[in-house]
Amino acid sequence: MPFINTKTTVSLSDAGKDTLTAALGRITRECLGKGENWVMTGYEDNAALSFQGSSGPAAYIEVKSFGTPSASGTSKMTAEICALFEKELSIPADRIYVSYYPTGMWGWNGSNF
Repeated sequence: MPFINTKTTVSLSDAGKDTLTAALGRITRECLGKGENWVMTGYEDNAALSFQGSSGPAAYIEVKSFGTPSASGTSKMTAEICALFEKELSIPADRIYVSYYPTGMWGWNGSNF
């Protein structure tokens, strides 16, 4: 049940969003053990982000998840997300922040887990 929200300075086409969505689903399954059919993604492209005093290519990615993922899973996920955004969007890994927000309170389909 992760929600992965991305803010990036880069423009994203619909095809680019689809590519990222598929890859983020795979990464979430491999790193956090969460099924791809439960992953929700959101994209805010052309965001006004400044990092290290520069408005160059950058990304901020939030991973909100039911339960607390392992440190090893989040470390692997961060590496894979950075590699994905470098490859697909030409954003250097050193200009990407990934934040994790675990929660024990998550609702779906009219009730909570």
